[in-house]
Amino acid sequence: MINLLLFSDKRRDFLLMLKDGPRNIDEMLDELKVHRNSILPQIKKLKEKELIVREGDECRLTILGNIIVRKLQSLVDAAYVLDFDKSFWASRKLDTLPSCFLGRVGELKGCCMVEPEPAHEFDLIPEIVSVFRGPSRAMMLFSYFHPQLPSFFLNVAKKGIEFPLILSRGVFERFLQDFRKEGEEILKQENVNVFVLEDNALENPSLIAISESTLVLGLLNKWERADRQCLVSCEPCAVKWGEELFSYYKERALKVTSLEEPDVCDPIPPEPVQK
Repeated sequence: MINLLLFSDKRRDFLLMLKDGPRNIDEMLDELKVHRNSILPQIKKLKEKELIVREGDECRLTILGNIIVRKLQSLVDAAYVLDFDKSFWASRKLDTLPSCFLGRVGELKGCCMVEPEPAHEFDLIPEIVSVFRGPSRAMMLFSYFHPQLPSFFLNVAKKGIEFPLILSRGVFERFLQDFRKEGEEILKQENVNVFVLEDNALENPSLIAISESTLVLGLLNKWERADRQCLVSCEPCAVKWGEELFSYYKERALKVTSLEEPDVCDPIPPEPVQK
């Protein structure tokens, strides 16, 4: 079965084209750009394995075929995503992503790797700035600090849109120490909710930034450093994947209500045992 599915691009693509329902064979041949004589032997093999049914000029998946195709599509998507830039994925610390999301990496299809030009070496990644110039919604996670982040966060917050923001403990401490005024101004905005992840409590990406139509994802490199490379995708499935990843960290973070409470992110100590 594995040989049948993976050792022929024609068979694989033919099966995947049936995932949404019965199709006319001639229409499929036009899309695949292959001759009828070359695909008929493949159709015969798929029929023998009871993956498809042919009725005249139409083919459809069997129940077994439907099961196989659902798994096959996710495998093909994952291979496509991981193959588009092997050097990028090979240089990433992939365990910064929860295993349940790594298993769905195929949903990042349509992504591209971006890296700022030397002219923007000391700026925030331009793709992040451009995406959030006029969004109707925004959610962000940052586990590294950049001097332009406080003013950037404040500009987004003042747009009046719902804006959940997750910071690592280290980034939050920089706000407390060096950008307290901006931090207090951000917290004053009723549309903003700030959360803090305790350092070392969870592996997490260097950044997640999501608008209504775009995902920007940064992963630490294998030296555990945040570099300038990140993934950008406008595919709905990638944006949804990013939203669910963001929610994963939000559920595990602690909400910040004031910079006047330096221990706001510390766990509440247990009550002393009564003797």
